[in-house]
Amino acid sequence: MPLTAEAETALVHRVRAGESCAFEPLLDEHLPHIRAFIALKLPVSHLVDELAHETFIFAFRNIADFQPGTSLRAWLRAIAWNLVRSELQRYAREQTNLSKFEIARHAELAQHHREADGGEIEALQGCLERVPDGTRRLLAMKYTEQRSTEEMAGVLGRSLEWIRITLFRVRSELRRCIEGKIHAG
Repeated sequence: MPLTAEAETALVHRVRAGESCAFEPLLDEHLPHIRAFIALKLPVSHLVDELAHETFIFAFRNIADFQPGTSLRAWLRAIAWNLVRSELQRYAREQTNLSKFEIARHAELAQHHREADGGEIEALQGCLERVPDGTRRLLAMKYTEQRSTEEMAGVLGRSLEWIRITLFRVRSELRRCIEGKIHAG
């Protein structure tokens, strides 16, 4: 049975007088409503329980600030709303920090890759300068123009097998050349 306004006010006075057990009926009366209020604002089950708990702890500790004759439920809702807002702000800050960390981490990794790849790219360019013009044209057709090996065979008048074997050999030579330059450098 719901508490009357007079019974609620009497319980508040008893709690203020130091009778902590008088807070229990107030808790029983308002807890379901406060939990529902929080759940509508912040539908995360563990946070609903946590914030409802914090709401009633704050209310108990600050019962002297409550003005008897006004709505205890409205006062509890205001406390709960402030806790929900604080939690949302904390979550937003955390997400912002995570986002900034992620951006910084990506930039750091990109810089690391640029530094690591810088030597490989320079080595590749040096190795490509040693490749004969005809073979360089074959590489350009495959990797710059992105032609299929079948198309390349038709354009160059060579067999498909010759194209594939030649590309394999050139890639192997380039890999050895790059590794040699990197290890030497």
